[in-house]
Amino acid sequence: MVFLGFVALAFGFWTLQYIRQKFDFEVSMKVRYVHIPAGIVFSDTPPQEITLYVQDKGGAYLNYLINQEKESLYITVDLEAISPGRTSYVIDQVALRNLIDEKLYATTYLKSLSPDKIEIVYSPLAQKELPVTVSGTVSPAPGYLFSDSIRIEPARVIAYGNKSALDRFQDIKTRPLNYSNIDKNWSVSAGLQVPEGVSLSVDRVKLSATVEEYTEKTFELPVICYNVPSNRRVRFFPSMVGLGVRVGLSKYPQLSKSDFEIAVNYDDLKVKTTANCSLTLTRKPSGVESYRIAPDVIEFLIEKRSDL
Repeated sequence: MVFLGFVALAFGFWTLQYIRQKFDFEVSMKVRYVHIPAGIVFSDTPPQEITLYVQDKGGAYLNYLINQEKESLYITVDLEAISPGRTSYVIDQVALRNLIDEKLYATTYLKSLSPDKIEIVYSPLAQKELPVTVSGTVSPAPGYLFSDSIRIEPARVIAYGNKSALDRFQDIKTRPLNYSNIDKNWSVSAGLQVPEGVSLSVDRVKLSATVEEYTEKTFELPVICYNVPSNRRVRFFPSMVGLGVRVGLSKYPQLSKSDFEIAVNYDDLKVKTTANCSLTLTRKPSGVESYRIAPDVIEFLIEKRSDL
């Protein structure tokens, strides 16, 4: 026991001397890159770590080893200043040392580092502005409607990639959504489907919609025919049809008969082999999506005018 006691005491004195003694050693420091512009692609993989040759006491050495194991010893390189008009970006030795010094103990003397600078070699990508469209199901509860179309922020994103790849896309879709029975104002953050070989200026968008109860407002509208020659007359049977429009309670007082039109084109009628035609709304306010026309198919007769 006495022998073991002396061994422990000797080890303690040795450890104390080791911790207090200065010597040279190596430290590996990770490099993390942030704010990488979406419009570039690296030609070569930039350095992921830097080897530091430093001098300090044994206690500092042990702390560095612990931080390395915890992966908490790293520097952050901000690439926001990269210019798409160039092909390389250099973090010189002075800037690199400043980043490293912030992570070292005040007692640590940095003798040298490898590499002593970081050069980012890159090439610009082609870009294309594309609209964002909603994928999946987003629907109001029975008795409710969206007062306006679903709002998307941002409504358009920049896609980066090879020109041949970008030419295949006309829009960027959200990840599939499944929201139904929505009975109050709605807002979500939605991820985007990123095509292979393409990067986007943003990876998420905000979707929102105003939801309210609806009622139906009805009108009686005449059927209009455009481009009728001066020597012809078109008669419709019936000449007036009913229109029922689903409208939110807040917009009910604002809708009037003059906001709507039901029209057909003479050029379409004259080539028909039957004496009936289908009706659709040819003018309506924005936000009106659900409506019914009764009847939605009517008969017509083209006559030669005898009063000319």
